[in-house]
Amino acid sequence: MSVLVLGAGKMVGAILKGLKNSGEDLSDWTIFSPSGVSAKSLAHLVGAKSISRLSEVSSVNWVLLGCKPQQLHEVKELIGNKFQDQLFVSLLAALPEEEQIKTLGVKSLIRMMPNLPVEYNSGVILLSSFSANSKLQTYKSLFSVLGEVMVVNDEELEELTLLTGSGPALFYEFALSLSRSFKSLGVTEREVLSSLVLQGAGISINKEKSLQSLIDSVTSKGGVTKAILDHWREGSFQKVIDGGTDAGKLRAKLIKDSLRN
Repeated sequence: MSVLVLGAGKMVGAILKGLKNSGEDLSDWTIFSPSGVSAKSLAHLVGAKSISRLSEVSSVNWVLLGCKPQQLHEVKELIGNKFQDQLFVSLLAALPEEEQIKTLGVKSLIRMMPNLPVEYNSGVILLSSFSANSKLQTYKSLFSVLGEVMVVNDEELEELTLLTGSGPALFYEFALSLSRSFKSLGVTEREVLSSLVLQGAGISINKEKSLQSLIDSVTSKGGVTKAILDHWREGSFQKVIDGGTDAGKLRAKLIKDSLRN
């Protein structure tokens, strides 16, 4: 299957490395970047081809769009009327499917929102599309080697990107803050301990158990864990979390509005 990849940034790299790790043959994948430098570097890592001029590409089965939302009009200028009949799988946040299709002048597009752990085949991938709805299951199957894939609608994808895409950084921040609340050992050693606890907690999670049941399994009546949790629950912990996600939603709206101006 011939695939053109537009962009060679961190998320594109994570996806291709995850596919490579799962045994996917990427020899028919071609990575493009304007300078050619980042594309060449990534292509070498994953066994793909690289180009710096789109004129070198004649035909492809589908296109993976990995640029920034602000670069969409530049991408349109680069590709012109090429690939109009091919399916685009877009990693662009903020811009709804309808706007991306209109700007690119293509017929079908799937929005894909992965997070960086896809590199280790433990990510979360959100997919949505109305223009290529019949192809969603095919691409869900393709990307399932990268982690858990969930099909949602366009509006749900926008909101849940704050949970799945930003989520790893939010959990890292919590683990870092937790490590700073103790005094024993050095700063680096406490961070290592906190990271290991976070990793172990993640491994313990399974679909059969709710998060509340996992919390209860660690918490004993009258114990120190319950004392910590009670303090957080009686305080403003949930309000702080809600305030943060509200700030993220506002920033997403501002970005979306700026792209339309």
